[in-house]
Amino acid sequence: MRIKSLLSLLLFATLSAADYVPYPGRMMGKLVSVESPITVTLKMQTWPGFYRNFTITMPGIALPEDTTGAPDCQRELAAKAMGFTQGFLADAKKIIAPDMRMENSASDNAIAPILTDKGGLGDALIAEGLARPDSVDPSQPWCAEL
Repeated sequence: MRIKSLLSLLLFATLSAADYVPYPGRMMGKLVSVESPITVTLKMQTWPGFYRNFTITMPGIALPEDTTGAPDCQRELAAKAMGFTQGFLADAKKIIAPDMRMENSASDNAIAPILTDKGGLGDALIAEGLARPDSVDPSQPWCAEL
Protein backbone atom coordinates (compact mmCIF):
# COMPACT_ATOMS: atom_id res chain seq x y z
CA MET A 1 0.00 0.00 0.00
CA ARG A 2 2.84 2.37 0.86
CA ILE A 3 4.47 1.76 -2.54
CA LYS A 4 1.18 2.54 -4.26
CA SER A 5 0.95 5.85 -2.37
CA LEU A 6 4.54 6.70 -3.27
CA LEU A 7 3.94 5.93 -6.95
CA SER A 8 0.78 8.08 -6.93
CA LEU A 9 2.72 10.94 -5.36
CA LEU A 10 5.53 10.66 -7.92
CA LEU A 11 3.05 10.56 -10.80
CA PHE A 12 1.23 13.62 -9.45
CA ALA A 13 4.54 15.51 -9.02
CA THR A 14 5.60 14.64 -12.58
CA LEU A 15 2.28 15.74 -14.06
CA SER A 16 2.28 18.93 -11.99
CA ALA A 17 5.79 19.87 -13.13
CA ALA A 18 4.90 19.29 -16.78
CA ASP A 19 1.83 21.51 -16.44
CA TYR A 20 3.56 24.41 -14.67
CA VAL A 21 3.19 27.61 -16.71
CA PRO A 22 5.29 30.33 -15.05
CA TYR A 23 4.78 32.78 -17.92
CA PRO A 24 1.12 32.48 -18.96
CA GLY A 25 -0.13 33.99 -22.16
CA ARG A 26 1.47 34.66 -25.51
CA MET A 27 5.17 35.38 -24.98
CA MET A 28 6.74 37.05 -28.00
CA GLY A 29 10.39 36.34 -28.70
CA LYS A 30 13.29 36.96 -31.03
CA LEU A 31 14.98 34.02 -32.75
CA VAL A 32 18.39 33.21 -31.29
CA SER A 33 18.97 29.81 -32.91
CA VAL A 34 17.32 26.74 -34.39
CA GLU A 35 18.44 23.62 -32.53
CA SER A 36 16.28 21.21 -34.53
CA PRO A 37 13.18 21.52 -36.71
CA ILE A 38 11.01 21.46 -33.57
CA THR A 39 13.36 23.04 -31.01
CA VAL A 40 14.32 26.71 -31.09
CA THR A 41 15.95 29.18 -28.75
CA LEU A 42 14.11 32.47 -28.35
CA LYS A 43 15.07 35.62 -26.45
CA MET A 44 12.03 36.75 -24.48
CA GLN A 45 11.21 39.56 -22.11
CA THR A 46 9.93 37.99 -18.88
CA TRP A 47 9.75 41.25 -16.96
CA PRO A 48 10.09 44.84 -18.21
CA GLY A 49 13.76 45.24 -19.16
CA PHE A 50 14.66 41.64 -18.20
CA TYR A 51 15.34 39.24 -21.05
CA ARG A 52 16.05 35.50 -20.99
CA ASN A 53 16.80 32.87 -23.59
CA PHE A 54 14.47 29.87 -23.60
CA THR A 55 14.97 26.66 -25.56
CA ILE A 56 11.46 25.68 -26.61
CA THR A 57 10.44 22.30 -27.98
CA MET A 58 7.10 21.87 -29.72
CA PRO A 59 5.00 19.01 -28.33
CA GLY A 60 3.24 16.35 -30.36
CA ILE A 61 5.51 16.47 -33.43
CA ALA A 62 7.56 13.55 -34.79
CA LEU A 63 10.51 14.12 -37.12
CA PRO A 64 12.33 11.91 -39.60
CA GLU A 65 15.61 10.63 -38.19
CA ASP A 66 18.95 11.91 -39.41
CA THR A 67 21.13 9.07 -38.16
CA THR A 68 23.64 6.84 -39.90
CA GLY A 69 21.20 3.91 -39.85
CA ALA A 70 18.27 5.86 -41.30
CA PRO A 71 17.36 5.53 -44.99
CA ASP A 72 18.82 8.23 -47.25
CA CYS A 73 15.38 9.60 -48.16
CA GLN A 74 14.59 10.01 -44.45
CA ARG A 75 17.87 11.81 -43.82
CA GLU A 76 17.09 14.12 -46.74
CA LEU A 77 13.67 14.89 -45.24
CA ALA A 78 15.33 15.68 -41.91
CA ALA A 79 17.74 18.11 -43.60
CA LYS A 80 14.85 19.74 -45.49
CA ALA A 81 12.90 20.09 -42.23
CA MET A 82 15.82 21.90 -40.61
CA GLY A 83 16.16 24.28 -43.56
CA PHE A 84 12.41 24.84 -43.65
CA THR A 85 12.30 25.75 -39.94
CA GLN A 86 15.24 28.14 -40.30
CA GLY A 87 13.64 29.91 -43.27
CA PHE A 88 10.13 29.93 -41.78
CA LEU A 89 11.32 31.61 -38.59
CA ALA A 90 13.83 33.94 -40.26
CA ASP A 91 11.02 35.36 -42.44
CA ALA A 92 8.55 35.69 -39.54
CA LYS A 93 7.69 39.16 -38.30
CA LYS A 94 6.43 37.77 -34.97
CA ILE A 95 7.38 34.59 -33.11
CA ILE A 96 5.18 33.61 -30.19
CA ALA A 97 5.33 30.76 -27.66
CA PRO A 98 2.01 30.59 -25.80
CA ASP A 99 1.74 29.21 -22.28
CA MET A 100 5.23 27.69 -22.07
CA ARG A 101 5.21 24.63 -19.82
CA MET A 102 8.34 24.34 -17.70
CA GLU A 103 9.73 22.42 -14.75
CA ASN A 104 10.03 25.68 -12.80
CA SER A 105 10.43 29.39 -13.52
CA ALA A 106 14.24 29.15 -13.36
CA SER A 107 14.40 26.55 -16.14
CA ASP A 108 15.70 27.55 -19.57
CA ASN A 109 13.80 24.71 -21.28
CA ALA A 110 10.13 24.86 -22.15
CA ILE A 111 7.47 23.02 -24.09
CA ALA A 112 5.11 25.10 -26.23
CA PRO A 113 3.81 25.49 -29.76
CA ILE A 114 5.74 27.97 -31.92
CA LEU A 115 3.39 30.42 -33.62
CA THR A 116 4.22 33.17 -36.10
CA ASP A 117 2.42 35.77 -38.15
CA LYS A 118 2.48 33.13 -40.92
CA GLY A 119 0.86 30.41 -38.77
CA GLY A 120 2.09 27.61 -36.57
CA LEU A 121 5.50 26.08 -37.26
CA GLY A 122 4.28 22.58 -36.39
CA ASP A 123 1.34 22.83 -38.78
CA ALA A 124 3.61 24.15 -41.53
CA LEU A 125 6.13 21.30 -41.08
CA ILE A 126 3.31 18.74 -41.22
CA ALA A 127 1.71 20.40 -44.27
CA GLU A 128 5.06 20.23 -46.09
CA GLY A 129 5.42 16.52 -45.24
CA LEU A 130 8.54 17.24 -43.16
CA ALA A 131 7.02 16.17 -39.83
CA ARG A 132 3.94 14.37 -38.59
CA PRO A 133 1.90 14.14 -35.41
CA ASP A 134 3.57 11.90 -32.85
CA SER A 135 0.33 9.89 -32.73
CA VAL A 136 1.25 8.32 -36.09
CA ASP A 137 2.66 4.82 -35.69
CA PRO A 138 6.47 5.26 -35.53
CA SER A 139 6.97 2.07 -37.55
CA GLN A 140 5.24 3.71 -40.53
CA PRO A 141 7.97 4.60 -43.05
CA TRP A 142 8.62 8.24 -43.89
CA CYS A 143 9.29 7.54 -47.54
CA ALA A 144 9.62 4.69 -50.00
CA GLU A 145 13.14 3.94 -51.20
CA LEU A 146 13.27 3.61 -54.97
